[in-house]
Amino acid sequence: MAYRGGYSAGGLTARPGMGGAGGGGASGEVQLNMGNDFDIDDEVDKLHGKVSALRQMTGAIHEEATVRGKMIDQLEDTMNRARSALKDARRRMDKAFTQSSSGHLLVLTCFCLFVCLGFYALYKMGKFVKFFTG
Repeated sequence: MAYRGGYSAGGLTARPGMGGAGGGGASGEVQLNMGNDFDIDDEVDKLHGKVSALRQMTGAIHEEATVRGKMIDQLEDTMNRARSALKDARRRMDKAFTQSSSGHLLVLTCFCLFVCLGFYALYKMGKFVKFFTG
């Protein structure tokens, strides 16, 4: 009975009486049948080419992982800087809000409003005086 688990028809075969339900002989030997057209040097060259391709692919994956790691580190630094800038801005806003709630800003706004109203009244009075005098 031939063992063909994933190999070609001319691959490894088990001896008769081995590995069946009967459990045949106990020597554990394996018989190897190679065809006349089998060239081991050609197979080694193919295997060497596959290993080289895997090595190149591994290098590319390592390089990509390094680049992505650096990008993640830069992103973390940017996020930390943005977080600290937002914290500073919030601290300034809180400070401005506590100062504005003390009434200084209200007094300044009322003063500016009354100065503007005064100039407007003087302007209107000047026209009123010119209307009757002139």
